[in-house]
This record gives sequence, structure tokens and C-alpha cells, in this order.
Amino acid sequence: MPSKEDPFRKQLFLFLVPRIIRILILFLGITYKKVWIGLENLDSLKSSQQNWIYASWHNNILMDALFLKNQNLVSLVSASSDGRIAARVLELMGNQTIAGSSSRNGIKAMLTMIKQIRSGQNGAITPDGPRGPRYKLQDGIIYIAQKTGVPLIPIHVEATRQWVFEKSWDKHKLPKPFSTVVIRIGSPYRVSENLTKAELEQVKIEFESTMNENVEKTISIKENIK
Repeated sequence: MPSKEDPFRKQLFLFLVPRIIRILILFLGITYKKVWIGLENLDSLKSSQQNWIYASWHNNILMDALFLKNQNLVSLVSASSDGRIAARVLELMGNQTIAGSSSRNGIKAMLTMIKQIRSGQNGAITPDGPRGPRYKLQDGIIYIAQKTGVPLIPIHVEATRQWVFEKSWDKHKLPKPFSTVVIRIGSPYRVSENLTKAELEQVKIEFESTMNENVEKTISIKENIK
């Protein structure tokens, strides 16, 4: 990352890197064979004019930017420097972002997200971000779903051939050129408005399990393609 003492280099970095990432994933996307599973879950919501919130683990961000492009989604992203890069990529791919995390502007960001979702916009959240642990659900997504009454939609991406960045905390993945990519969309999950603290904790555990089950099913489908 560029030095904080050099604002010009920092701004140049934040200008160039997201554009390079955008070109890269768009180019790679042209080469992929895509297998969509579970689109009927979205069709049923669309037919009833119901908006939703995509729930995707952090190591899918690059592929989410590709496969969910130009949907005018509002995504909750980290307020960190890395989060700013991710936010700019998402914006360049035709979606909106709100910056905030547990340590910076978290409450304000969630309230803005709730307002946008209530207005009818679809959303996207990586509930184990920005720092993990990987595949462990944090509270924010359950709170937002509860306050908006909007269903959560698990989504996960796996490829038959992919790079895995083992040194990153989330073990981020990037499908290799000409691989088959499976995008699996799970069933809508609703959070009731009037729940006790204990019930909310149970919901959190249950939805985390639902998301991880979606991961396992996506991997199983991918392995059967090989």
C-alpha cells in the first residue's frame, strides 16, 4: 500500500488499482463457463416485488463484483483502505456502496443501509468481513434483516480450477481462465422482528449454518463437474 505521507501516490493507487481489477475480472469472466443454481429463489421474490439482501462470505468479493454487476445493489463495505479499493471496484461494476465497520462508522453505515433497503433496493453484505474469522457470521446482517423485514439470500461461488490466496485471512479465491464456475443461490431466509436476545443468537447460529451449507453444496456440485 502507498505511504500515508504521500497523498498523491495514495490517490493514484486508489484510482488505478480498482480499474485494473475491473478489467481483469471482466476479461476472466468472458472465459468462464457459468453454471447458475437456484435462480428460481430470486424469481419467486421478483414475482412478488420483494427485494432482498445477498449474503456472501468475504472470499467471494471479486466474483460477487463480476456476477452481480449492474444490479444497482447497495453493499456494505469496510471503511479501511482495502475496503475503499473493494468499494470502488463494486461501484465501477454498476453497484453502490456504504462504508462502515464495527470499528469505524458502523452504526451510521447500518442505519443508511437499512434506509436504502427499506426504499426497495437490493443489498449485499459479507457477514464475516472485514477481518473475519472466515465463515463466522457477525451480528450486523441479522440486525439489518430484522429491521428491514427483507429476506437474506445466501450466494456462493466455486470454480473447477481456481487460485486460492492462502496468506489472506479469508483465503480469497479467483477462478482460473476457462474454468467452470458454479454460482449457487440459496433459499430466502427471513428474520422475525420480535425476538429475544437468546432467539437472535439462535438465528445467528442458524443462518451461519445455512450459509456454510450453501458453501458445501456448491463445492459438491463443482466436484461433480470435474
